[in-house]
Amino acid sequence: MLDGAETVLREEGYGALTSRRLAEHIGVKQRLVYYYFETMDVLIVETFRRLASRELEQLRAATIGTHPLRQIWELCIHTNDSRMVAEFMALANRIVSLRSEVIAYIEEARALQVAALTNALPKDRATAIPPVALAIFASSSALTILREAELGVSTGHADVLTVIDGLIDSWGHIRPSDEG
Repeated sequence: MLDGAETVLREEGYGALTSRRLAEHIGVKQRLVYYYFETMDVLIVETFRRLASRELEQLRAATIGTHPLRQIWELCIHTNDSRMVAEFMALANRIVSLRSEVIAYIEEARALQVAALTNALPKDRATAIPPVALAIFASSSALTILREAELGVSTGHADVLTVIDGLIDSWGHIRPSDEG
């Protein structure tokens, strides 16, 4: 059912995610949806939790890789879920329990990104931009580029990618174990 909910959200949007549409999509009776999930809100929250868990697992793996900044950026810029982000953000405005899950996910993902940036930034020279701001700039840039590219917009994307790639190249090779 969670796979089906993901598919309906991704392909048709949250307005289409009803118990009837989900049951139709996965080939079961509508009442079976409510047998497993008390409400559609509960199903939506569980769908988000599963997606967030996968994303956080990938992010954690990237932070311990050989080039964490590059790996984190690749996760951000090559995600296929920009539509899902929009759908869950819209749903979080009306489902309080989902809003709490989205907030917790964003905070945890940001903490992982900030830790990776803090470890990668050169210790011998201060940067004018704090790691938390860099994390927000990078994740927002990636999401904007993905959303706009889906619409066919590309103006400025190459320039932003070049700037971020340059920063990653200049900072990303430094590991805490390299300093010392």
